[in-house]
Amino acid sequence: MTVEVEILSSNVEVLKKQPPLELLPFADFIEITRCMYVKEAVTFQLLEVGGDPFYRGSFEKLNDEWTLEKDIQKKLNQLAKKKKMTAEQAEDLLYKIPFKNLQEASFSKEKKTRFFKKEKKPKNTQKVGRLKRKIHVISPIKLSQKQLRILGVFVIGILLIVIGWKFMAGSQSTTKTSSEPTYQQLVNKEKYAEIVKKYPEKEPGLIEELFQKEDKAGLKKIAKHSNTQLAQLYLAFLEKDWQKVTELSKLPQDSDVQAMVGYAFLEQGKIEEAKLINKEIQNDTLTKQIKSKEIEQAYKLLRERKISEAERINERLKDNGLSEAIKVAKSIHNLLEKYAKDKENKELSENERKETADNYQLWLKNLEQIGKSVH
Repeated sequence: MTVEVEILSSNVEVLKKQPPLELLPFADFIEITRCMYVKEAVTFQLLEVGGDPFYRGSFEKLNDEWTLEKDIQKKLNQLAKKKKMTAEQAEDLLYKIPFKNLQEASFSKEKKTRFFKKEKKPKNTQKVGRLKRKIHVISPIKLSQKQLRILGVFVIGILLIVIGWKFMAGSQSTTKTSSEPTYQQLVNKEKYAEIVKKYPEKEPGLIEELFQKEDKAGLKKIAKHSNTQLAQLYLAFLEKDWQKVTELSKLPQDSDVQAMVGYAFLEQGKIEEAKLINKEIQNDTLTKQIKSKEIEQAYKLLRERKISEAERINERLKDNGLSEAIKVAKSIHNLLEKYAKDKENKELSENERKETADNYQLWLKNLEQIGKSVH
């Protein structure tokens, strides 16, 4: 089974640069966790390719020997001990995560970008054979001395004209080249205002490149001179100004831009707006993000003991993990109701009421942990 990783938050430098809505191969993610420093952390979720998230958690590097596999095993063991899942469920979940398939895997050193350079095809070469020519012997023409002088002057005149023409053409070409710098020269000198004016067709690619480099200053310069707000969109994404992303209007109307706007709505908690955008474009990554946010919302409702609202969400999502969590939340809710009554029951002794109050707080803490370990 092929597994991908979605980064939700992190203080690891290389993971902070991971663009939203883009997934990492599991092998790359494992290598990154091995290279993390102590105290660095990441929150993530694992997905089958083309499928839904099946594991969500956080990993903190406790020491140089601490690995992601050890961390997940420990958390699954704790869940099994607390009877929040069976030992078989924990074992099945651990089996889905392909740790054993990565012993000989190495981290890809190639930087992933959204644009790929086309390979230049070698020009077809043709072998040209030697042409055999027949040599015709032409008898020499005898010229007088006067005719030779006239012919010599004529030839010299022609040569001077040709040399003069080539000199002027070269001079004009040099002047034109020096007065009109190339696109790459302008990029190297960060002359973004000139690029927007002279090479408008290259503006989207340049904006994407600056976004990958997190060059906010460059994006600001383009935004100042551009006729669109595309640079402002990418700048707002870098600054996590989600409200501004959803307020921009002069944008290219393509599915990638719409998906970014949908993601910004999700970050503001506006799930319905994101769903309306995705209704037509059907972006796979945004679809998974929406479902993930709805599952988060359902778990939050369970922790707030609003079980019926969480059930209504799962009637549509039909998520197995959420279904199991709803059952657990219901059982905890029943215990809390019993302990709430017993701690006020005057017929019980003071020690019994105190024990009941302690049990109430214990199970309240257990309820607060629903959805925070696996999902």
